[in-house]
Amino acid sequence: MWSYGNAQAQNALISPPGKHHTVTLACNPFPPAKIANSTTKPGYDVEILRAAFASRNITLLTPFYPWKRAYFLAQSGQVDGLCSCSYLPERETDFLFSDILGHVRVALYATRDEILKSVDDLEDAKSMTVGVVNGYNLETAARIADIDVVMANSETTLVNLLLSKRLDAVLSFRAPMDYLLNVEKNDIPGISTIKTKTLSNDPYYSCITRKTEHADMLLKELNTGLSAIRQSGLYDSILGKYGILSELSQ
Repeated sequence: MWSYGNAQAQNALISPPGKHHTVTLACNPFPPAKIANSTTKPGYDVEILRAAFASRNITLLTPFYPWKRAYFLAQSGQVDGLCSCSYLPERETDFLFSDILGHVRVALYATRDEILKSVDDLEDAKSMTVGVVNGYNLETAARIADIDVVMANSETTLVNLLLSKRLDAVLSFRAPMDYLLNVEKNDIPGISTIKTKTLSNDPYYSCITRKTEHADMLLKELNTGLSAIRQSGLYDSILGKYGILSELSQ
């Protein structure tokens, strides 16, 4: 049985009947993939992981922490791993990486076709005024590309700035922006005129700490579960709840 340290679980599942194990993966808030303090829609990464583990009769607990705290808890073995993380060679010392959990897509959003047609990478947007959510690492990339950057506290604010023609484009992760545009919408006039172009598409994984007991076995169970819910269609169904298309549907 895998231990789960002293973390206080949020959005915990009820244990399935029969013999089972319990696993804890630390999550960092990143809507709509990971949504803290929501029992009905905890985020598609959380739901996918719960379903994958449940198919192996394993209960998943998903406490939420800021990213650095979550990483420390997993790295030190106080939880069984991270809900998700990108692959970096230096992380192999501390973590085992699951099969692909999803993709991080960075995209440009605009109301004018000529804007999107003229940009294939960030350097092409040098002459534009581009909005970015404050706190995203996309700001650094945009400033390195010498783009005129306007910061805002949310995707909703950026959408309003874009529609009022105070921005040429918005640079954002696709998941939160697509969730706003396709699911929340928030009755914003003209929101349907916004178009998008993906600039990068990188996989991410669930990460099991090497310090947890039987880490290799836990990873195998997770990968088996992920394969099962992909084949059954449950994986795509969960993504659809959040307005996200699967990789095969892109």
